Amino acid sequence: MLTLLIDTHSLVINLVLYQNQKVLDKINYSTNKSHSIYIMPLIVKLLTQNNIDKNEIKEIIVVNGPGSFTGSRLGITIAKTWAYTKKIPIKVISSLEMLACSIPKKQVKVAIPDAKGYYLGEFQDNKKIKEFTYVNGKISQDYELEENINIDYNKVYEYTQNLQAQNPHSVKPIYIKKIGVENDSSR
Repeated sequence: MLTLLIDTHSLVINLVLYQNQKVLDKINYSTNKSHSIYIMPLIVKLLTQNNIDKNEIKEIIVVNGPGSFTGSRLGITIAKTWAYTKKIPIKVISSLEMLACSIPKKQVKVAIPDAKGYYLGEFQDNKKIKEFTYVNGKISQDYELEENINIDYNKVYEYTQNLQAQNPHSVKPIYIKKIGVENDSSR
């Protein structure tokens, strides 16, 4: 079975092609907030260089954030459209879950930086033990930072096998940060 993972939560577009539950190939492409220009040609490249027809993909895994607002929405839109039109299962994993399942520790705290702060997640045995949060400024040193973690895409796949496929219409991005007007306490 062929599965495609789409991850656009950061400045790097990550596409992973799985065959028979193992990584067959992957593309990691750094962009400067121009995901919409590159994502479809990169998907075509990944499939073409592996002699795979788009109709052979039988499952989609999508990262739904937290992270880049526009980037996450773009990846989700592509994944939802593909799953819906091809009538194939779609599974969803958060960017924080993806980091946590790549770290061989029983209990882990992970952080994804952005321009002003960090998205935070805490996990025990790869299960979320606290709601995801966002903090402005610095964080304690007991968090594993995204840029220091090598994603183990085989472990990510294993993790998603315990997740239920979703109706494509119900897949939504994770928004944790409040917009400026929500943070304005003078109103």
